[in-house]
Amino acid sequence: MPNQTFNTPATRARYYDALLEALDRDVKAELKSDRAKFLYGAMRRILARLSTANDQAALLPENLSAVHPDGRGPTPMAAATADRERALVHEGRLLDSIELRVTSRIAGAPVAAESATASAVSTEALENFLKEHVDPGLRLIRFRVLAGGRSKQTIMLSLADAHGREFERVIRRDLVVVLTGATVVDEYRVLSKLAECGYPVPRPLRLEESGRVLGSPFMLMEKVSGAVDGDVFDPPAARKAVLQSAEVLGRLHATPVADLAPTLREHLRAAPGAAQLREQVLEFRDVWAANARAHCVTMDAVFRWLLANVESVTPYTSVVHGDYSYHNLLFEGDELTAVMDWELVRIGHPAEDLGYIRAAAVQRVAWSEFLAAYAAGGGYGVSPIDVTFFTLLGKLRLMRLLFGARQYFESGATNDLQLADVSLFHLPRMVQQCSVEIRLALGLQE
Repeated sequence: MPNQTFNTPATRARYYDALLEALDRDVKAELKSDRAKFLYGAMRRILARLSTANDQAALLPENLSAVHPDGRGPTPMAAATADRERALVHEGRLLDSIELRVTSRIAGAPVAAESATASAVSTEALENFLKEHVDPGLRLIRFRVLAGGRSKQTIMLSLADAHGREFERVIRRDLVVVLTGATVVDEYRVLSKLAECGYPVPRPLRLEESGRVLGSPFMLMEKVSGAVDGDVFDPPAARKAVLQSAEVLGRLHATPVADLAPTLREHLRAAPGAAQLREQVLEFRDVWAANARAHCVTMDAVFRWLLANVESVTPYTSVVHGDYSYHNLLFEGDELTAVMDWELVRIGHPAEDLGYIRAAAVQRVAWSEFLAAYAAGGGYGVSPIDVTFFTLLGKLRLMRLLFGARQYFESGATNDLQLADVSLFHLPRMVQQCSVEIRLALGLQE
C-alpha cells in the first residue's frame, strides 16, 4: 500500500517551513542586488501563504466553505439571521487564524530594499531627453528602477550639472499594462495644481507624452526627501507619523473641489450619489461572483450590509486620493514629507480615504485620535456608517484590481512574482479585513 504520509497537512508544511528557514539562514545574507532582495520578500510571502494553506486546508478565503461545519456554510438565502451570523463568526475566526499564521511565518525577515530591473529604459534616450528639454549641460550618472507599482514605474535618476554638482530627480512612467486606466498625463495636471496650492507632493517638472523616449509617457519630478515607513496593512512605528498622516489627509479634503476638478477627467469630477453607489456595490458583487472559487459567507454579509445602508451615507463631497495609505506616504523621521501616487485621485466622499487607511492607523493610535488630527487639518465630521461603508467599498474596489492581477498571472501571460504576491498574499488578507469590518458593523466582533 502506498505511503500516504505526504498527504497530511503537517508533513507538507514541513517542506515549506524548511524552505523558509533556508531562505533566512543561507540565502538572505548572500543577496547583493536590490532586485534580489525584493524577490526574496515576495517569495517569503508566497511561501508563507502556501504553507498556511496546507495547515488550514484552504488556499484562499474563497475556498473556506469546505471547512464550515455543514461542509459549505449557509446559502445566501438562508432564512434565519441567527444562522447566518453564527456562520459569519465561524468563518471570521478561521480567516483570523489563517492571517495570524501567515503573519507569524513572515515575521522576523523584513526586507527594506525594493528595486526592480531597468528593462526597456535606454540610457542614451533618457540622457538626450534631459539635455534637450531640461538642461544641455546635464549628465546622467546612473539610474535605478523601483519595484512595487503595477501600473506605473518609478525611476530614480542621479544627475550632474555642467559644474559637476550632483543631484537627484524622479521619473514616473506608464507601464504597458495599466490596471487603473489612469496615465501620468492625468497625474501631472493634478500634481501641478496641488504643488501650486502648497500641498506636500513631489513638484512635477516636465511631461513627455509621446512615448518615443522610453516607450510610454512619463513625467520628471523633483525628488522629495524621506522614505516609505509602512504599507497598506501596517503603519509607521511613530504615533506622531500616523497623526501627521491624518492631519495631511484633512488638508487634502479641505482643498476646494472647484480648484482640482478641472484637472481631472470629466467622469471623475463628481461624487457618486446613492443610486450610483448602489450600482457600484452591485457591480462589485458581480465581479466577486465571476472570480470567487467558492461560496463565502463573509462576502455575502458584506454585500447585504452595503445594499441595506447605501441610503444612510452622508452626502459629503471632497477631493479623494483613492490610495491614501502608508505605502504612498514619505516620512523623514516622523515628519510626513510627501504624498505619492495620485493615479486614483477623483472627486468623491472623504470617508473613502478614511476607510482605506483606518485598519493600519488604528494599530498605532485610537481612531478617535486619528479623527481629531484629521479634523484639525480641516477634515469632515464623517459618521461611523460613512467610514464602514467606504472601508468595505474600497476593499471591493481593490479586490477587483487584485482579481485582474491573479487572472493575468494564472493564465500564464507572465511569471512576474509581484503579481503572484499581490494575488496570493494581499487578496486573502483583503477578505479577512472585510470579515473584521462586517463583524464590527453587525456587533459580532469579540
